[in-house]
Amino acid sequence: MLTLSQANYLSFFNWVLITSAKASIFIIFLLGVKFVLRHKIRAGFQYVLWSVLIIGLVLPWTPNSPISVYNYLDFFHLQQKVASIIDRTIPSSSANLADQQSALELAAVGDGNSQKADVSAETLGPSEEKSNTWISFPFVYRLMSYIWLSGVLILTILTVIVNKRFSKNIGHALVTDQGLLSEFNKLKVDLKIKTEIPLLKSRQVNSPSLLGLSRPRLLLPIGIEERFSLEQLNHIFLHELIHFKRKDVWINCLTQLLIICHWFNPLIWYAFYRMREDQEISCDALATARIDAEHCSDYAYTLLKLAETYSAAPRLAGMASLCGSNSQIKKRLIMIKSREDHRSSAKWSLLGVVAIGVLALTSFASPQVMANPPLYEKEPEQAIGLPKEFSDISSGVIVEDISGENFKGKVMLIKDPTRIKLAVTKDIGVMGERVSELVKARGAIAGINAGGFYDPNGKGNGAFPDGLTVQNGKLVDNNVGEDEVNIVGFDDQGKLVLGKMRANQLEARHIREAVSFAPNLIVGGKSVILEDDGWGIAPRTGIGQRADGTVIFVVIDGRQPTWSIGATLSDLTKVFEDYHAVNAVNLDGGSSSEMVFQGKVQNKLPNVFGERYVSTAFVVTP
Repeated sequence: MLTLSQANYLSFFNWVLITSAKASIFIIFLLGVKFVLRHKIRAGFQYVLWSVLIIGLVLPWTPNSPISVYNYLDFFHLQQKVASIIDRTIPSSSANLADQQSALELAAVGDGNSQKADVSAETLGPSEEKSNTWISFPFVYRLMSYIWLSGVLILTILTVIVNKRFSKNIGHALVTDQGLLSEFNKLKVDLKIKTEIPLLKSRQVNSPSLLGLSRPRLLLPIGIEERFSLEQLNHIFLHELIHFKRKDVWINCLTQLLIICHWFNPLIWYAFYRMREDQEISCDALATARIDAEHCSDYAYTLLKLAETYSAAPRLAGMASLCGSNSQIKKRLIMIKSREDHRSSAKWSLLGVVAIGVLALTSFASPQVMANPPLYEKEPEQAIGLPKEFSDISSGVIVEDISGENFKGKVMLIKDPTRIKLAVTKDIGVMGERVSELVKARGAIAGINAGGFYDPNGKGNGAFPDGLTVQNGKLVDNNVGEDEVNIVGFDDQGKLVLGKMRANQLEARHIREAVSFAPNLIVGGKSVILEDDGWGIAPRTGIGQRADGTVIFVVIDGRQPTWSIGATLSDLTKVFEDYHAVNAVNLDGGSSSEMVFQGKVQNKLPNVFGERYVSTAFVVTP
């Protein structure tokens, strides 16, 4: 069974992949903007632009936006592949579904004539072999998660070892030259820096470098005072103290952590490499702004002499160094020579702010799939599923928020069960449709995903409904022949029908709308889920019915660590019990779990690409 810690880990891994994909799109956009405006905006502002990337990688949640790129780009194939990989609740065929239910043999309880629901004599639950989510979770995806974690651990260990070894070997040879100390302390006063920053000589550095977070030290190569004049050393001190004042060492440590987390993404490595270049260039810009114009050439000569004398310092997480690559030094010299005009660049900086803001919303924001808030909220102290008395509002539908220890979700109540219809993709065997499209196609006002689907051609596009599919009293799809499968549907009286049937039994039972899925959760007012039996924690969808005929749609979010981990079958059953369901059944879940009302998706989808393509949906007609 998938434990909570395993679910948390896989949810976090999924978030890392999604965030990395979003960041890649933003980096491409950002590099484009920087290229177009490279001669228009100041060096310091170009460095600040990278903070948007850092924020986007750190934020655990991003808002929905109508200008999100995911609203307009159809990542159909990638969406379906990702959803198919990470889903753990979809059986591969109705035969497997029947196997998964063979563990439970329970008789229906209660008289069908006395209740607005009808249940077949037998319901079944999952088998251990097919339903153990940790074992049945696709091997490739699990392997990817292991490789990612291994990479994170290896890079973390190497980073710690390298930094500790370097810190241990730098020595404690303090600079005693009073001329150097006087110039250094004078600059500290000018920059209003009160922190004690020792000047150390070390054979471990090939370039002047600022090292340390809590105990900063300025490291100088042995003999630097013999090669550089006091004025040139003053330029070096100014550059490094500006690094300290701007907290660049802290920023470098944060970016190193992000690189470790996203080590598999070369675009992120390259982006932070470019950020370090912009960090040095902007630091030069601030330094030259404090120097008289006639001395800027001396500052540039200092950089050139450093490049000729010393090699670039190692890129340690807790270090900011003055030297860089030859190409970086060249860019810095060009910047110093140009001495950008602040007045002429102000309007371009404003344009850059607007452009990056739009790009951030376009790249990092989630698609605009969230719906209006629930029609009414539960009181904070109200337990899950203890609903207020149903009031027949204009739409005849009520949507409520629910939450549990590890999950959040939505419940929809529909008083008239005869309004429930089945929507089926118009291109069975070719292409599935989004739930919102299925709702719209039937002229409905609401809906949830319904039955499972299988993928014989590896396209994962929701084209093939699994089991028996009945629409308007007609069998529209059958991939199990005369085999017996668990039916979830409604008869012509609006009674919820659950249980094993064959295709030739559907007409005799007056089945009007139906799909195949399992397991059943509540039969005749009694729970038949005694244990979760390996179904694990995941996004869930379910349907149930009260004794008075009210239909209950339940959708529970999952795979979102900062929002909702997901629910077990016991959790889902408990929700239906709290809403007084006499019959309830589990429907297709995972990335398919979705609730639509009045044209908007009500729940938070775990998929960055938005709605998944499915075969069927239970919808609420006007």
